[in-house]
Amino acid sequence: MPSEITMPQLSDTMTEGTVVKWHKKVGDKVRAGEEVADVETDKAVMQMESFESGTLAKILVKEGEKAAVGAALAIVATGSEKIEDAVAGQKSAPKKPDAPKTSDSPEKAAPSRPTSTPAGTATQKETAPKSPAKAPASPTVRYDFDIIVIGGGPAGYAAAIRAGQLKKRTLCVEKENLGGTCLNWGCIPTKALLEDGAFVRKLRTEAAGRGISFDNLKVDFSRPIARSRAIADKLSKGIAHLFRKNEVKHEIGMGKLLAAHKVQIIDKDGTRKEVSAENIIIATGARARSLPGIDFDGQKIISAREAMTLSNLPKRLAIIGAGAIGCEFADFYNAMGTEVTIIELLDHLLPIEDEDCSIVLERSFAKRGIKVFTKSKTEKVEKTPSGVRLTVSGIDGQTTIDADVVLMAVGVTGNVEDIAAKEVNLELFKGHIKVELGKYKTNVENVWAVGDVVGPPWLAHVAHHEAVACVEMICGLHPHGIDYKHIPGCTYTHPQVASLGLTERKAREESREVKIGKFPFSASGRALAAGESEGFVKLIFDKKHGELLGAHLIGENVTELISELVLARKLEATEAEIIEAMHPHPTMSEAVMEAAGAADGRAIHI
Repeated sequence: MPSEITMPQLSDTMTEGTVVKWHKKVGDKVRAGEEVADVETDKAVMQMESFESGTLAKILVKEGEKAAVGAALAIVATGSEKIEDAVAGQKSAPKKPDAPKTSDSPEKAAPSRPTSTPAGTATQKETAPKSPAKAPASPTVRYDFDIIVIGGGPAGYAAAIRAGQLKKRTLCVEKENLGGTCLNWGCIPTKALLEDGAFVRKLRTEAAGRGISFDNLKVDFSRPIARSRAIADKLSKGIAHLFRKNEVKHEIGMGKLLAAHKVQIIDKDGTRKEVSAENIIIATGARARSLPGIDFDGQKIISAREAMTLSNLPKRLAIIGAGAIGCEFADFYNAMGTEVTIIELLDHLLPIEDEDCSIVLERSFAKRGIKVFTKSKTEKVEKTPSGVRLTVSGIDGQTTIDADVVLMAVGVTGNVEDIAAKEVNLELFKGHIKVELGKYKTNVENVWAVGDVVGPPWLAHVAHHEAVACVEMICGLHPHGIDYKHIPGCTYTHPQVASLGLTERKAREESREVKIGKFPFSASGRALAAGESEGFVKLIFDKKHGELLGAHLIGENVTELISELVLARKLEATEAEIIEAMHPHPTMSEAVMEAAGAADGRAIHI
């Protein structure tokens, strides 16, 4: 006997809904409890389930059409009758809702669905019952979504897309543009700026040697800025396309955790609404932090975000902090013609990198006229009529540095402010959300956190892998583990720096017996042909077993070469296997093979 799938009532105020997508077509088999369609209200998208098994005989409401609560959406042939007979015997409910009764009506409106049917569940009624209907299964908790992701950066959008691929009803809440800081204000636009800076620098320093001459070179500073913004915008739109492709819902607003399964969304107009999910992933990222007593003003004291969109090229720029961000902006602004001074508290530029790489970068910066103050502490930053004045103390005493603008690049802190209601008691640690390493679970039931918001390493590729692993764990899969001791790091200065695993100093501090192979790009034919002979490849191996413990590269395009060593480490390749893997000639990658050979006394070209 045929039965109808009817529009469910997903909330107490719902009167109608829109069929977003049918997961079945006419003639398909339908199992009891199987999801057959997505229905959208003004609040959320929910999936409808069938109460009966049978064959989908007819779809009455097409995708994109509205129907009243209780209206028939489709007919299911549940017995041995022919599909056409099931359709002929069907009597559908009206698609348009009746006019609501006014508050002064003496008569209460009849309920639009059986009171025994749980909200958010598809109702299905028999049109010609000949026997008592089967009792529905015990109602289960129904949420608006399976997964809500708060944040749309490298962790957030990756989590949302992977959840969509796994057919989870997914919502991503992002306060600004999809892609987060990395795509819009970090990784991508800065690389565009660095490429333009390198192009200008080569015109200035290498043109004559390549037989190129010109007069009166001019640089329109606004054009590289505009190009970097256009690239970021294009990629952000690409993520929106991927959301549509994977049926991920997206809302612009601030997400706030209200309870274990509840999120509040506040849009730009201050309108608030609540949505629920079985699992919630927090991926709100991090932002630049400043030194105590020195506040960002966006004009004279700026963060990396403002450094990407300055309207005019500063004549003098001071940078506090010589990590990747500080060194990259030093590289770009120096190439564009700014007088750059960089100040670092620790012993070297890029202090977490192998010292050999840091020293080469310091020499390269010095040759280009960048002033480098290491082992130096910024004591005070004062605004002056012409800009800023920094008081710096170092090994040679105290000095003052005058600049038009100072860029603070001393690290980041997690975006945890107002991320959860006070009564949720979300546990924090040192400005980040506390999670169990490799599990990503917070102290709140079914609430997870990934990416920069959970602390270092603050890298987009780490955030991406954490997000995918987290979603796969939620979905009951067995994701690959992340080896946090061997995460590749890249700095896109010129020369570039790339690394993996232990530095030489760290390996020796751990009392490891090591073999070290080093191959300079000055001995690489391909590097010489490209005019990029600065730098080297340095590989650190376990002396006994040949295990790759660390890789440290400095030179042109080494941020691409490091991937080979990541894969080698993942596959537990030894130095012998790297040597024996045939590298094409002439390429920069031959330096990897030669460095492995140098560790074993088998290098050919040095």
